[in-house]
Amino acid sequence: MLVGGLPWLSFGAVLCLGEEFEGGECVWKDGLEGLVASAEFRDRVYQVEHRYYPGALEIGIRTELDGVETRVFRKMADSNRGLFKVIVDGKPTTDRIKNSGEIPEVSKMTPIIVNTMQDADPSVGRIADTIARHLGIRPNINMYTSPPHSVGLTAHHDPQDVFVIQVSGSKTWLVCDPIGPGRSLPTRVSDDPSHDLYYRYSTKDLEGATCREYELNIGDILYMPRGTIHAPATHKNSSVHLTVGIDGDFTWGDFFKGVARSGGFEKPRESLSTLFTCLPQRHSWNSRKVLRTSGGGNARWRLGKDC
Repeated sequence: MLVGGLPWLSFGAVLCLGEEFEGGECVWKDGLEGLVASAEFRDRVYQVEHRYYPGALEIGIRTELDGVETRVFRKMADSNRGLFKVIVDGKPTTDRIKNSGEIPEVSKMTPIIVNTMQDADPSVGRIADTIARHLGIRPNINMYTSPPHSVGLTAHHDPQDVFVIQVSGSKTWLVCDPIGPGRSLPTRVSDDPSHDLYYRYSTKDLEGATCREYELNIGDILYMPRGTIHAPATHKNSSVHLTVGIDGDFTWGDFFKGVARSGGFEKPRESLSTLFTCLPQRHSWNSRKVLRTSGGGNARWRLGKDC
């Protein structure tokens, strides 16, 4: 079976941590706000691993989001046309939609992206406010509409942490654990295949990767830390989903670099080594080089008993 042009790959394990096990699935019953506010999510999932939460979105929010694509399509004007993009050959382009009257027909043939949805519709704005209240960052939210039997963006990773919220229909996601540069929780990407920050992946790139396939239905939520590889596609149903992007422009690597340059510690080798041992392993990927070049020695990751 192909998902987003990629073959079915090896699966990882599924654990219910903080959710209830029901009907063969992990089910989160406290809604989106309960999810982002929970210690379980912050301590064990956020920026650590992807997690699928079937049916997690509250009924009230689902009702508010019903028909959001129609409401927003009607708002297209000369002043915001650049926010409406069509996906062609797995990449977004802005030259296929001339006016709002064309959108219904175009959306039947190809996927459409609408950016900065948090400012376009009150129901989406409330989701942004909920995220900001608990994570301290007001997210950027994009909407993706897809006709049946269509492939969205080809396999890639994002430089933001992402919540995918399924609004209507269904969509299949191939999700792979980070490899290469994705392991460092990247905050930037490059379209240049020769660049270290290149973020797209071929079928060959993902050979041997640990991947899972999820089918998101109305009300399902999928969380992915930045760097997580994903490739969405629709089959017999159309789909509308929101991608809630949480930027993390300042990383632990940036912190280490700043401390090393400022001379902020009296004994940088010992102090930085101690801090480094307290980091979760994924955060250590983009900090190890900084630590070594700033006098931290060859410290290796471990969760220190005093952290």
